[in-house]
Amino acid sequence: MKKIHLLIIFLSLLSISNIRANDTLLVQFLEETRTEISSIQDIWLNRICDIKLEINSAEQDICKFQESQFTSDRQIVNLLLQKEKLRTQLENLEDDFQTELSKVRYEKGIELIKMLYEKILGLDHHFTSLQTYQNVIMLSNPNTFPEFQSAKDVINNRLGKKNAIQLPSLLETNPYISMTYSLVSTFFGNGEKKKKEADLDKIACILDFTVRMNADLNTIYYETEFLKEHNRSLKAECIELFKDYSKVVSYHTTLPECRKEDDWEQLDELLETYMRELESDLKDPSRTRKVYKMQVDLEFSIDRLLQFMEKYNAFISQGEKYYQKFQTILNNYTNESVCQSQLPRQFTDLKKDIEMSILKFNEAYNISELQGSKLKDLMYGLSE
Repeated sequence: MKKIHLLIIFLSLLSISNIRANDTLLVQFLEETRTEISSIQDIWLNRICDIKLEINSAEQDICKFQESQFTSDRQIVNLLLQKEKLRTQLENLEDDFQTELSKVRYEKGIELIKMLYEKILGLDHHFTSLQTYQNVIMLSNPNTFPEFQSAKDVINNRLGKKNAIQLPSLLETNPYISMTYSLVSTFFGNGEKKKKEADLDKIACILDFTVRMNADLNTIYYETEFLKEHNRSLKAECIELFKDYSKVVSYHTTLPECRKEDDWEQLDELLETYMRELESDLKDPSRTRKVYKMQVDLEFSIDRLLQFMEKYNAFISQGEKYYQKFQTILNNYTNESVCQSQLPRQFTDLKKDIEMSILKFNEAYNISELQGSKLKDLMYGLSE
């Protein structure tokens, strides 16, 4: 059984002073939870204090009557019965308190799932809108650079008909073959030395960038794809979690459909029906087993949510680390200052994409305020 003073400590953990102002939904969620729990606590404290005072008074009367020579056995029995009645009321009140608390936890669990799903959808949109794929393709292959193509055409013209070799289309698209061909053509083609050096100088930065960055750019691409797939898996798992969570109260509409149709009111009504049935069964000693199962179902759903929250937080932390790694890769191109004027716009765009991703993973998608023990305290309160 949860202790009253521990619940007071629990409420102190819900402080929102350190939460970023831009995460309004999370602030609102925590504040509403704090208010609801506080309200339940106030009602419980007032009632329990009144009953405890009555029990203490009854115990004092019993002691006095037992010491008195003029007290009948009937009077003592009546006081004992009154004390037992008060104890039963106290136990019932504790059950009612726990039932109401379970209801609040379950409702807040639904809100958390909604919040998580919106954040996962936001991530899905974020990954879809990123130009990482197009930018990496552009930057990792010199053939996509107009300056490289122009210079290569000039070099081919200078090779002369006798030395001219037309690369197969398959090899033309291979960045390494294409770069090697261009370099060799520059050295062996016709023309003066100065012109050859000028030709090579025009494509030097492009060749340097694509050779140095090709592997790293591919790493960025494939690891971004990994994050996208991981987010899709989280999305599917969130939908499955909602299915298991809501079936406890006999709600069987999928999360996407519920969100689309704004059917949350129906879910709330089913929860109210479930709680009324639980409260009714609590008063019937013959239904103890059913009550236990209903309570376990509610608590198990919350356990599943906590496990999913840990996965989500781990993914956000992992995603931020990935993008910090990408940022380090791009910021460490050795000759960026030398080749600044010749680097394409896509390089700057890719940097901005990654910078924006770090910001979003750190702020928009991060719910670190609800990690680990804080989240458990929020959903369960503190135990002995």
